[in-house]
Amino acid sequence: MGVRSRILATFVVGSLLLSGVLFFLTFTLTRSNLREREGELGLSNDLINETLNSVRASLILATIITVLVGLMLGIVSSERVVRPLAGAANAARAIADGRLDTRLEPTDDPDLNALTESFNDMVARLQDRVERDARFASDVSHELRSPLMTLAASVEVMVSRRDELPERGQAALDLLVADVARFSSLVEDLLEISRYDAGAVRIMRDQLRVAEFVEQAVRASTLARSQIHVDPRCATTTLSGDRRRLARVVANLIDNARLHGGGSASVHVCPAEDSNSHVWIVVEDAGEGVVDTDADRIFERFSRGVGASKRGASEGAGLGLALVREHVRLHGGRVWAESRRDGESGARFIVELACETTAI
Repeated sequence: MGVRSRILATFVVGSLLLSGVLFFLTFTLTRSNLREREGELGLSNDLINETLNSVRASLILATIITVLVGLMLGIVSSERVVRPLAGAANAARAIADGRLDTRLEPTDDPDLNALTESFNDMVARLQDRVERDARFASDVSHELRSPLMTLAASVEVMVSRRDELPERGQAALDLLVADVARFSSLVEDLLEISRYDAGAVRIMRDQLRVAEFVEQAVRASTLARSQIHVDPRCATTTLSGDRRRLARVVANLIDNARLHGGGSASVHVCPAEDSNSHVWIVVEDAGEGVVDTDADRIFERFSRGVGASKRGASEGAGLGLALVREHVRLHGGRVWAESRRDGESGARFIVELACETTAI
């Protein structure tokens, strides 16, 4: 039973008890007085019974009215009590969605004001902590860019003279090149994440033909020969979006398939199953699939799933899918993971975006 129901029940039960006590006392005293003064007043039994019946009816009506008034008072009181709680619940949901500037409005009730002040103070501290962490990540990423660029330039010089190195030196250089590329990608991902945290992300929208765009994005990815399947209904479908960010979405999903999905990927473009105004970009892999408990967690920052250690996850930093979710959200879409539907082993990542369909 909720707070509202308990308050209503308290008022109704209280009204019934009060009415019952008053009914009993009033009726009993009235009957006793009439019986005692029956001879003095010259009242007949029929008149006394008629009088008592009238008193009983009046008391029953009064009881009903009292209960209804108690019910109304209970409704009003429960609304006054529950309204601040509903406001706090809405504020908590807003904070959970990332709107850390949400605060509770002060009230005239000193007891509720104590709760409001504590809640607002907690949120202010949380916002300050999140902003400090975001600034730290941004500052570190910026500070790393300069030495990283110097290191990358030095590596390029060494690569240009690779043939002059012994075999073991060439192998070490290859490892260095791969690590510098991975480090550079990590720094860029951290910078991009920090921009989202700071609210400094802006999108440059273009009209994109979905089929052509996905094909170009796949060809520029790390698995350029991945199979692409376009539903005929999406042959002329267009969407409004940021070309760079959406290309990054496709590239990151394909990179995820390369690292954790058996080294291969297939891409599908098809209409959304539950909406004619949305299109799906689906990336399937042939790996171990996604555990149900990981389906949401893998899109969190620095999360790579329970089986990451077995799938060569040392190549990834756990930011790729987090950026996918941020980019898709920025376009008003959604992304999720599930098991493949064809019975084969592997995962299926679905990006849903609003689109426009041009007649063929």
